[in-house]
Amino acid sequence: MYELRKEQFTLVLPWLEDIRNKAVYAFSVIELIQEGRVFVNHLDNPTACFITSSGGFYCLAGREDDALFNQAVICYMNNSVHHNGFFALGVFTDAWEFEISKYTIHHSIRISRSYFSFNRDKFLHTYPDTDMPLNKDYDYIPLNEQISKEYREHFYPYYKLAWSSNAQFCDFGVGHFLKYKQDLVSVCTSPYIGGGFAEIDIITIESFKRRGLATWMGTQFIKECLHKQLTPNWCCHSDNVESNHLAAKLCFEKIDERPMYWYHNE
Repeated sequence: MYELRKEQFTLVLPWLEDIRNKAVYAFSVIELIQEGRVFVNHLDNPTACFITSSGGFYCLAGREDDALFNQAVICYMNNSVHHNGFFALGVFTDAWEFEISKYTIHHSIRISRSYFSFNRDKFLHTYPDTDMPLNKDYDYIPLNEQISKEYREHFYPYYKLAWSSNAQFCDFGVGHFLKYKQDLVSVCTSPYIGGGFAEIDIITIESFKRRGLATWMGTQFIKECLHKQLTPNWCCHSDNVESNHLAAKLCFEKIDERPMYWYHNE
């Protein structure tokens, strides 16, 4: 397994064409928006690649029949020095699924991941270009360095892995934040931007759920994406009922379901 230099990352783009919105993190790495590494099976005539992002999302693409390369990928996955305490390996074809199922990936469970496509026309019809009303008790804050720091340091430290700095998050990311009495209660942010897509990540504090906040935040996120000519993107665990329901409410339509090897330290 050989690691490419950053200026060589685009060599693997042809293999990702069919999984564009299923691996936004891979495009983010290739486009040098977020940190990551790209490995191939051969330097002179590569046919397969393994892409890792700093946030722990990884994927395989290209031909699936190089046993030595596949074994090298498994060795990488099973060496904890390569991970920041979390990983999620996505496989997107039946052939890759079959090949990876031959091995054991330590500290992982095999889950099912659902992928969605955004219905732009339905969204614009459902949520016309007017702001939805928001209770005056809430303080809405668009992404800026101060709220980014609070979010990354105290609310969701995972974003310190996905985005290497507050400045990077603010320069390239999408983020909307809602406070109630100085406390963050609902957020809609992008863990990854790449390939023309913006991944959606919505979190609402349990005691503030079922008030329409996640829907409101999602619409703000989507409208910013459309303004920036980005396609909002949704994927989630297949058994996450809330997330699947919210996806449909925000005009995302399920297109596929694939296995993912998710970090599980038990």
